[in-house]
Amino acid sequence: MTDPSIPSGGETPPRRTPLRLVLAGALWVLPLWLVRFLPMVDYPQQLAAASILRFYGDPARALRQTYEIVLLRPQGLFEMLTAGLGYLVPIEAAGKLVLSLSLLAVPLAAALLCRRTGRPEWYALLALAPTYNDAFAWGFVDNLLAYPLVLLGVALADRFFDRPFGGKSWTILAALGLSFYTVHLEFLLVFAGAVGWLALVRRPSFPRLALWLSSLIPGLALGAGVLAWAHLHASEVMTGYQQRLAAEPSHFAPFTARVAHIPSILFSGAADGACYLLTAILLVVLLVLSVPRSEPESGSDSDGGALYRTRFLSLGAWIALLYFVLPNYTRGYLVSDRLLPLAVMVAIAGLPCPPEASRRWRLAALLVAGLLAGQWMRTAAGFLGFASETEGLGELLDQTEPGQSLAGLIYEPGGEHGSHGWDEPPVLIHTPAYYQVAKGGRIHFSFAQFFNSPVAYRPGRNEDDPLLAEWDEWNPQKFDYGRHGLHYRYFLVRGGAERLMAAFGPHLAEMQVKRAGRWFLVERPLR
Repeated sequence: MTDPSIPSGGETPPRRTPLRLVLAGALWVLPLWLVRFLPMVDYPQQLAAASILRFYGDPARALRQTYEIVLLRPQGLFEMLTAGLGYLVPIEAAGKLVLSLSLLAVPLAAALLCRRTGRPEWYALLALAPTYNDAFAWGFVDNLLAYPLVLLGVALADRFFDRPFGGKSWTILAALGLSFYTVHLEFLLVFAGAVGWLALVRRPSFPRLALWLSSLIPGLALGAGVLAWAHLHASEVMTGYQQRLAAEPSHFAPFTARVAHIPSILFSGAADGACYLLTAILLVVLLVLSVPRSEPESGSDSDGGALYRTRFLSLGAWIALLYFVLPNYTRGYLVSDRLLPLAVMVAIAGLPCPPEASRRWRLAALLVAGLLAGQWMRTAAGFLGFASETEGLGELLDQTEPGQSLAGLIYEPGGEHGSHGWDEPPVLIHTPAYYQVAKGGRIHFSFAQFFNSPVAYRPGRNEDDPLLAEWDEWNPQKFDYGRHGLHYRYFLVRGGAERLMAAFGPHLAEMQVKRAGRWFLVERPLR
């Protein structure tokens, strides 16, 4: 079966070199390299885990006595790639390089989808716009790796199903499914559903359908098996911190709230409200492209069926539906918000195509260029604004000794109130992890508390877990120096001098305090 709207063979030959997409992607990721610290909530923790892998044998960092490496656990690809690149470049540059490649891979993978339907190359650039999305702001680096991988898998599956399906095709799809184990298990299920939908719209015979879908079995079996084992051995492999998160009830937002949240999900909305303007431009692009053509579309339902010809649009709609029906928050994780940008990226390849060089074609291309320019300038300005929030952080961390213990007291997790609109998400909450990136040692809260991390605490060495039950990174006001202070040598405090006095009281007189901007580094004297 082939798409009647494109030449036989299942795809159109590339009309332009991918070099243009690469150059556009290189410009797109430039904001990542303008600043030292990135406005991404979880990113410092992911980078810290990568630094543990990279510098595990460094005695000055004193990592071996606290942590162990567990590479067979799920979702550690970012950390492993970053640690590997860390042997060639500084670890912070390695993390940015992996992020840059993941964003750059989105238009390249989207271009493969567009070729399947004969859409112009600049359609793939539209997929760039929602890459600086809510998942990016939260620092969900696994999701950023998953987006292009899903797009690639969908393009390959669509191609394989239109050709004789042999052992090579089966092996490639099976390998893709297995690769999601190292990226993100939620997107393994999304990939499996996407492949299933692309198979069903072709209305194959049952033996052929079974053959196609059997390629998903290795990945699904591995993911389900590991999760089942982790559930049965939760008390052994999951820390008390993660078990407490898993016990929290799931949260479902009402439909109207989800609709209102769409602009900020797609374009990482802050208090400036520009995400609504960008969403309006995106809707205008869709409207311009969707105006019916005066001439009839080539092909008919008998040449493959309406579902087949609209398979990418319908697949995008199915993924968008998941955003509306899945919980927003469950077992300690944000769930549904991650999927909406992917729905847009997939659906792009199914958008109608006006006649080339027509007025609508030019208008849509111009709007896409404006959308990308607006999002790029907004992102770059946000990064530079965040640089002012982190001013002085690097200076203080550079003055610490390696291999020590540090706790964060972040009273302003979104930055100084009203300064740059970073209240949601709280982009400063995990900045204490940058100490571990630079100097190793142990930090009060670490992603090593989670099962899906490539590093874990050694048995009996997780002394932070009982402390987190009383005072965690989200509640610095619960810190009590008499109960908690003696477990750490350094304290990184974000807030005014009044916060510092409230946290340490009379003990502050016996400590060494350094200040840079609204950051304080408090050092407890060794005795």
